[in-house]
Amino acid sequence: MKQFYKENRVFSILMLIVAVCLVLIIGVMLKYFFFGNSSSPYGDRLKDAKKYKISESSEKEIVSSLESDEAIKKVDFHVSVRTIYITIDFNPGTVLVDAQSKAVAILEKFSEAQMGYYDIEFILKSEASENAEGFTIMGAKNVNGTNIVWNNNNNGE
Repeated sequence: MKQFYKENRVFSILMLIVAVCLVLIIGVMLKYFFFGNSSSPYGDRLKDAKKYKISESSEKEIVSSLESDEAIKKVDFHVSVRTIYITIDFNPGTVLVDAQSKAVAILEKFSEAQMGYYDIEFILKSEASENAEGFTIMGAKNVNGTNIVWNNNNNGE
């Protein structure tokens, strides 16, 4: 070993520097990828959660305004992390287009800041009646989108 070092002193020093650098790079990468740099298990995506929080009174107002509609049987409103889930059960005989328009009207109840923070997901349900077909349809509005995207699998298409 001493013989090799004496004959290749510059090469040995460079290899030692490269080895130290590799150990440091691997250590930093391990820390970054496996341990992260945040103290919260959710990362920093919830740092403004209090700023955009939907108050209980706003939630109750939205639910009561929907339930006061005679076409609506039941409303379930749930906020989970950064997504608002709204499930609306309509009375049998409700037309799908009317149900969708009532869901779109709900968006007016949220501020622009809240709509830019939360994803909103809808589930609209109605049982079939003599006058209309039943439906179960899902819709979603992404924070970056302006419209609700509907997923209608009722027709079997």
